[in-house]
Parts: sequence; structure tokens; C-alpha cells
Amino acid sequence: MRSTASTPFSGWSDMTAPIFKLSRSSIEQQLALAAARLAGKGLLKPGDRLSQRIPEQNAFVRVSITAGRDVPGEFEWFKLSDSDADLHHRIYKARPDVGAIAAGRPTWSSWLSRIDLSMPAIFDEQIRHLGLEAKRVGMSAHDAAPIAALSTGANAYCLDDVVLCFGMGLERLLLNIEILEKCAECFVLAHSTGARVRRIPWLIRYIANGRLRKDQKEATERHLRGERSILKAGY
Repeated sequence: MRSTASTPFSGWSDMTAPIFKLSRSSIEQQLALAAARLAGKGLLKPGDRLSQRIPEQNAFVRVSITAGRDVPGEFEWFKLSDSDADLHHRIYKARPDVGAIAAGRPTWSSWLSRIDLSMPAIFDEQIRHLGLEAKRVGMSAHDAAPIAALSTGANAYCLDDVVLCFGMGLERLLLNIEILEKCAECFVLAHSTGARVRRIPWLIRYIANGRLRKDQKEATERHLRGERSILKAGY
């Protein structure tokens, strides 16, 4: 089975190539548009947070979703070389492949925390872009302890109070969070019937996850060189 996500937002066609000299205002505008898109689709709600790694500045910028405004206007900048400021900071340090983070409460993905379940590999596109499972992690986003589950290399985790979704870049994150929410909806509804939910065959899991790992390795190398990751076209 395969889930489908929306096509890339045309406003970011230039994000498929390395970007080195964007001004802060341009970076903030891109992040604000991404936040507005996710909020407009109900994938992020007031109080949720979206951030983006800026490798050419060894930094990241974060914005909070606010009620009553389509496009957020307040941004926080952090140097990655500074002491850990929050959850986003710790994730970027622990996972150099991650280029963007959404920490929020999408409707269906949040149900995984409520029913205390990890979502197994049930769609090939899920494995290709999110990893072998969306793991349930028993901790709060406010806990200062390291998240050991990050070592799995997955791009989705369900904490007690927030769902984490990662992308190697901002546009990849926009697609990943839609994949996560659609897969979670299918899984939660199927699980609620009491029927057995079958996993994707091991060979497909192996191939799809191998492609994800290859992309993550390339993203890590680019980020550590101070370059943006490149959005891969196709499956």
C-alpha cells in the first residue's frame, strides 16, 4: 500500500539547490509560509513549533504557531554551537541529517500517544521517508534527558505531549508531516476495528529504508559542510 502527500509547494522551487547567501528576512519568510501552510491544513495548531536548520550559519531558526494570524511574525534564532536551548536544539545536535523539525499535535498522529502505540511499517512511502516506525516515546517535550530513540534514524516520534516530525530540509518536512498524518489516520482507524494490521514485506522495508538512509547520509555530509540538503525528486 502507498500513501500520497501533496506535491511540493511551487514557492520553494529554489530550495532544491544549495542556498548560501539568503538574508535573514528571506529565511524567515520561507519559514513563515511553511508555518502558514501547515496551520492552514490543521497539521500544526497554536502553540506548536516549526524550525529550520541554517547550516551555512551553523544555526537554526524557530517560529511558534499563533492563533488569529495566517503568517507568524516572530522568529527565534539560535547558534548550534551554543549550549542546548530546547528540544529542537538537542535534536539538531544529535541528528545532523535533520534540516527541519515540526513539533506539534496533528490530530491522528497524536492519537498514537493517547493509545500508547508505535505505528509499524504499513506503507512503503512511509518507510521511504519516515523510517521503519513512528515510535512511541514515553517522555515529555520539556524533559531535558536525551531521546535515545533518535538513534533509530526515523523521522517521526510520538512523545507524551507532542509529535515530532523531521525532514532533511524544510520542503521535505512539509511532505513528511502529511505522509505521517495520513498513515496515522489509516493505522488508528484500522487498529480500532480490532483487525490485524499487516506490515509491509521485509524486502520492501529493506529497500525503502536503505534509500532513506542513503539520503540521510548525504544530508549529514552537506549540513556538516555548511550546505543545504537537496530535495530528491521521485520515490
